[in-house]
Amino acid sequence: MERFIYSTIFNQECTNSDVYGSVVKPLVDSFMEGFNATIFAYGQTSSGKTHTILGNKTDPGLFQLVSNQLFQHVADQVDKRYLIGCSYIEIYNEKINDLLDKSNQGLTIREDIKGNVLLDAREAVVDNVDQVMENMMQGNKIRRVAATRINERSSRSHTIFRIILESKDANQKDGPVHISYLNLMDLAGSERVSLTKAAGERLKEGANINKSLSVLGNVIRLSEGKEFISYRDSKLTRLLSQALGGNAKSLIIGNVTLAAEEETRSTLEFAQSTKTVKNKPKVNILSATEEALQGYQNLTRDLETRLKSRQLS
Repeated sequence: MERFIYSTIFNQECTNSDVYGSVVKPLVDSFMEGFNATIFAYGQTSSGKTHTILGNKTDPGLFQLVSNQLFQHVADQVDKRYLIGCSYIEIYNEKINDLLDKSNQGLTIREDIKGNVLLDAREAVVDNVDQVMENMMQGNKIRRVAATRINERSSRSHTIFRIILESKDANQKDGPVHISYLNLMDLAGSERVSLTKAAGERLKEGANINKSLSVLGNVIRLSEGKEFISYRDSKLTRLLSQALGGNAKSLIIGNVTLAAEEETRSTLEFAQSTKTVKNKPKVNILSATEEALQGYQNLTRDLETRLKSRQLS
């Protein structure tokens, strides 16, 4: 019998709250201290990834539980000022689309002065859990899903919901600012054409999903050695570059199902391989000068976007 080794294993009786308390909460604690963090669910179609992230009324998902913890923390910290924002994007057929702004399609990847990977996606300021959930539900209305032979609502894209947290001492006008990012990722499941019987657009979607997951696997395998790692071979790995060996704390949740032996084995092997990834997380602090520079860069980008929209109108 083949053996696999993981940090933690949850059986089918465990709830999302069990998963959260055991392995997710410590990561969110670090996020609120200024570390970048990424949580992503990986597994075959119909293995329960979306349920893990979104949950339901009786078993809230990690998304709801993260939001609850975040705003409880903010309410408890009377000596700090916070600004919380969120964005929601999907990678569909190697194109990045804004799920909070339907008109904002084909987004460009860029980096800030600290090397964090960013997108020109709409960032909504949120003041409470309900507003976070509203943005998530708004994005899910336009996320690409479709029926396949093995899943009536199969995700046809990878999604990333990002929470941006800025904090500073309430008593220091020009004090340093902590800026951290928490990415909640729902990866579309790998597919075999022999099982899905996909054709036409579904076949194209499945091919792009499989390609990006294959590149992700290659990046993780290369991280074990000293070979050059190209994150630019897919949009997914480009956006995950900090989570895979960079400035972030990362958690990978492998979802498996007894209904698909070969795909389950693939997920088990992938999850075990990620143990070789060595990240270099650090607290993200901007000095007053760096904060001003970041502000100027954001202003310039906004002006360029407005100018471009005028030229198109």
